[in-house]
Amino acid sequence: MRRNITIFFALLSISFAFGQGKFGKYLNSKKLALTYKTVKDNEKEDYYQQYYWLVKAEQLKTYPHLQDVKPIVLYEFVKKVNPQNPTKKLDDRGKELRNTAELSLNQYFKNKNFQNNAVLMYNLETYVDPSQGEYFTKVDPEKIKELVPKELFAFNSLNKKTMEEKTYYLWIDKKKDDFSIVDIIPSEDDKKFYASLKQYLPSYKFSKYVPSVKKGTKTDKTDIDYYYIMPFEQNTDNIEYKTKDFKTYTLSQYRKAGDEWKGVEKTKK
Repeated sequence: MRRNITIFFALLSISFAFGQGKFGKYLNSKKLALTYKTVKDNEKEDYYQQYYWLVKAEQLKTYPHLQDVKPIVLYEFVKKVNPQNPTKKLDDRGKELRNTAELSLNQYFKNKNFQNNAVLMYNLETYVDPSQGEYFTKVDPEKIKELVPKELFAFNSLNKKTMEEKTYYLWIDKKKDDFSIVDIIPSEDDKKFYASLKQYLPSYKFSKYVPSVKKGTKTDKTDIDYYYIMPFEQNTDNIEYKTKDFKTYTLSQYRKAGDEWKGVEKTKK
């Protein structure tokens, strides 16, 4: 069964070079917008792309449960969800739509009219993804779930063209001061985990819904760094597993439908 959970592979580091070309030094949309008159025609593609990323990241930052997340983290998250769609990848129709959107954007930027403007945002989205297929998605901030306070967030995304929903998981590693976009379902490459799962629940299937996540016991030094993950309850067999890095996982307990939970290593209280 196809999962709706999107698997992300790369570790994102705060030490990454920011942005696109010369505009990467701007991490504030207003400051970037005010440089419009100095932008050359051959730089417009990078300029509007950088502005789009910044605006989207700033929109996420306005929501209370994301107040403690560093702006650069949200910025890199937006970049990962919405990668750049260069002109050379566009067909003739895409290039035409981009040119039309740019005519409108030019007027708004020349007049410094970029505050809460729905038409500007529509043209900006058209410009950065005229094909509406590369990454034409909407991340609804009101549907963001804080799975572990200040550490793990679930972002629901809707592709406006295909209406496909996907879930992105953003993990903030406070100890290392970096972050990752992760999948919290064990990879099939984790042979040890799946061998253990097959031993206890050979027919188990992961739920497509967002699971619950809890941190380990604070008073137990051997447990405090673990994240315990329990898939969404569907009145069937269920499991709980743990991880420290969202790369390797260990089955901690399981339950057959109608039975009590049984610990594999030790029962999580």
